[in-house]
Amino acid sequence: MKVLVINSDLAANRGDRAIAAGLLGLVRDTFPGARVTIVSQHATRDGAWFDAEALGQDIHSLSPLALVSLMRAARRADLVLWGGGELLKDYTNRLGVWYWAVKIAAVRAANRNLVGAFQGIGPTSARSSRRLIAATVRRTKTFLTRDEESRDKLVAWGVPAERVTASFDCAVYATDLEPVDLPAERYAIVAPREWFHYRKGGWLPHRWRRERPQPDADLLATRLVEAIDALVEAHGAVVLAPMHMVQDPAFAHRLRERAAHPERVHVLDDDEVSPGQIRSVYAAADVMIALRLHAGIVASSVGVPTVTYFYVDKGRLYADQVGAAGYTRPIERLLEDDAVADLTHLASAVVTDAAQAERTAAALAAMRERLRADFAAAVGR
Repeated sequence: MKVLVINSDLAANRGDRAIAAGLLGLVRDTFPGARVTIVSQHATRDGAWFDAEALGQDIHSLSPLALVSLMRAARRADLVLWGGGELLKDYTNRLGVWYWAVKIAAVRAANRNLVGAFQGIGPTSARSSRRLIAATVRRTKTFLTRDEESRDKLVAWGVPAERVTASFDCAVYATDLEPVDLPAERYAIVAPREWFHYRKGGWLPHRWRRERPQPDADLLATRLVEAIDALVEAHGAVVLAPMHMVQDPAFAHRLRERAAHPERVHVLDDDEVSPGQIRSVYAAADVMIALRLHAGIVASSVGVPTVTYFYVDKGRLYADQVGAAGYTRPIERLLEDDAVADLTHLASAVVTDAAQAERTAAALAAMRERLRADFAAAVGR
C-alpha cells in the first residue's frame, strides 16, 4: 500500500508534526507495512523522524515544478491523505483558500482516491471563500473533520452531509515517547505565542504586510513574563516550548530575557528535537500553559494537566471534547488586570484535580477508538 500524506508545515511547525505523527500512526495500524511518503522541505530529517519517504518541497511552495512533482507522487500512490490542522479559513488571509483550491484540484486530477483527514475549518467571513472551500472539499472522496462545528460549517456551505464525518484531531493518537535530556528536575511548560500583533483578514498573509505596532501585543508579553515568574516560584523552573519554529523562538527568548530569574527559564528551541522527544519533555512537566492548540493537545495526550488559552474556536472545541472547559480561557483574558492571578490559580487547581484527569483520560481513550473507526471507514477498510 502506497500512501501519500499532504500535511501542513512539517518543516517549521511542531503542531503540524504532532498531527502527522498521529495520522501516520493511524495509517500504519490500518495498513501494516504501508509505504508512506510525506512532504517537507527538510526531507532527510523529517523522513527519518517519521520513518517515511519524503518529497523534498515546501508545502507552501508556489513553484509550478513543485506542483508537478506533487502530482507525480499522487499518481504513484494508492491513497492520498490531505490532512491536518486548520488549512481552510480566511480570518488570517483569503489567498490561502485559493492556494489550497488550486493545489487540491491538481492532486485530484492525478489521483481520485483523495481523502480529507481530520481538518478543522476556521473562521471564514467572505461568501466567496465559503463557496471555494466547499468546492475544494467536494473534490475529496470523503472528508473527516476534527469537530462537529467544522462539519456543520461545510454542510451549511454546500458539501453533501454524507461526504463529511465529524471526528477528532488525530494528534491525540500519537503517544510514544523517545529518550531525551530533560531541561530541569521539575518544571512547568509554557507554549507561548505572540498575539494581537497583526490585523486579521485581508487578502495577504500578515507576514507580507507592513503592520503597525499593537499595544495589546506588548501587554500580552508583559503578562506572560509575570506568569513565567510566578510559575518559576511555584515549580522551580519553566520551559518555554515554541511550536512554530519560525515565529515563536524569538518571542520565547524575549520573554526569557525579561524574566526575574532567566537562569531558571529554558527555551526548547532546538529544532532537531523529534516529535517523540517533545512528547517526553511534555510528559515530565508538572503542568502545561498552552497558547497554541497543539501544545495543549500533545500535553494532555501524554497525561499532563493543561490550561489552554484559545485565540480562535479550535482551542475551545478541543477543551470541550476532553471535558476541560473550566481550564480554558480566551486569549483576551490575559490582557485583564487579574490575568496572572487567574492563570496561577488555574495551574494550581488543574494539577490537583483528579476528577479532571480521569475525564481527560477517558475522553482521549474514546477519541482514539473513534479515530481508528472513522479512518478505517473513510479509506474503505
